[in-house]
Amino acid sequence: MMRKTVKLRGARVLPVKPERKPLAERLSAAMPMLLGGLALLTLIGVVIYLPGTLDQYPIRSVGVEGVKDERRQAEVRMALSGLVADENFFSVPLTEVFHTARSLEWVADVQVRRSWPDRLVLLIEERVPVAVWNDDFLVSTAGESFRALKQYSVDGLPRLHGPQERLAAVMDYYHSMSKVLAPVGLQIRRLDVDARLTARLQLDNDIMLVVDRHQYARKLRRFVRMYDGVLSADERGLARVDLRYADGMAVQWRQSSPSTEKRV
Repeated sequence: MMRKTVKLRGARVLPVKPERKPLAERLSAAMPMLLGGLALLTLIGVVIYLPGTLDQYPIRSVGVEGVKDERRQAEVRMALSGLVADENFFSVPLTEVFHTARSLEWVADVQVRRSWPDRLVLLIEERVPVAVWNDDFLVSTAGESFRALKQYSVDGLPRLHGPQERLAAVMDYYHSMSKVLAPVGLQIRRLDVDARLTARLQLDNDIMLVVDRHQYARKLRRFVRMYDGVLSADERGLARVDLRYADGMAVQWRQSSPSTEKRV
């Protein structure tokens, strides 16, 4: 038997309320909008307040370590002054600072770092000069020429002269000749080398030596033996020795006699 649904006269049908989503699900759905709004507020705050905050940390000093002379320290600071002016601890351009300092000819290498809260520090490795080359350049321990005569005290350095493209050969001459002369306490004050590699040496006691490139070390050793045994003790005073002979040398004395040069 089928039942009939009887609708009572005057009765209302109540609407069915939709089922509410759980709180966690609603929060998850709203999270992207909340995060977007928070990021926007943060960005606005950064734009407004960050410049003023960073201005509280300006670069107040530049430290130059590894540089012994105040002249060279001052040159570094002067070269960097335009880069660090108006910069703060966070904005100072370290890469540009590195390249600017490295471009100074007497700088062999450099490291750059920040030091909290207001200092920039450079650790510099200098080229060490061992000679003056053609009155315009210095020569480093690595045999490299560089322009920095005004940045160094060069009074005690030997003066080397020769063809511009023969620096390596002249430096080899200087080092090997210095070793030969060292046992008798003689040092090279000036070395002039011509295109044929004939060398003229002015020693620290004002003796002049002339030697050609052919077996020059053997000829210098022969001079050292003669100097140590005879020449240095002669009262006439040794002035000049020409070593360009296969089996001897020509000696010139300081005394003012008609003939002061003698072959020995």
